[in-house]
Amino acid sequence: MSEHFQYLKEGLVADLVDRVMADYQLDLEKALDVVYSSEIFQKLSDPATALYKEGPAYIYSYLKDELTKGKLG
Repeated sequence: MSEHFQYLKEGLVADLVDRVMADYQLDLEKALDVVYSSEIFQKLSDPATALYKEGPAYIYSYLKDELTKGKLG
């Protein structure tokens, strides 16, 4: 994994965690668990998906769908 990819992924994860904390009134530990156990995190962790190139709002919309529907559509 390149340093550039890792840097972008970590920034996106931090943003996703912040949004989960705000929208679902969760503490940091629970929000981290939500993000790291999500299907969208698995996709974000795979450089082949190029999801790390997308903006945080776009990625978060998929995470919210996953949390609402239970899986990615």
